[in-house]
Amino acid sequence: MGHWIKSLTASDNLILVVLFAFCIYLSRITLIALIDYYDKKKQYSEFRIQFRITPAILLSLAILYSFLAYNFFNSIFDFIP
Repeated sequence: MGHWIKSLTASDNLILVVLFAFCIYLSRITLIALIDYYDKKKQYSEFRIQFRITPAILLSLAILYSFLAYNFFNSIFDFIP
């Protein structure tokens, strides 16, 4: 893994950073949608659990999304490292 990372060019690094930033944004949208869904199911009761987006769950979901997106885009495009 270390040899692969060191062999990347600047454009390869840029592609991977943009892909990961998109996955962070996608995971944030997913978590907001899940929190809204939970609030609607509980009918905005004052006794419902107040969930918030923490960095750990945000980045964990982003890593999962980035793995899936990387495998998907790698099979389609040739320029992804």
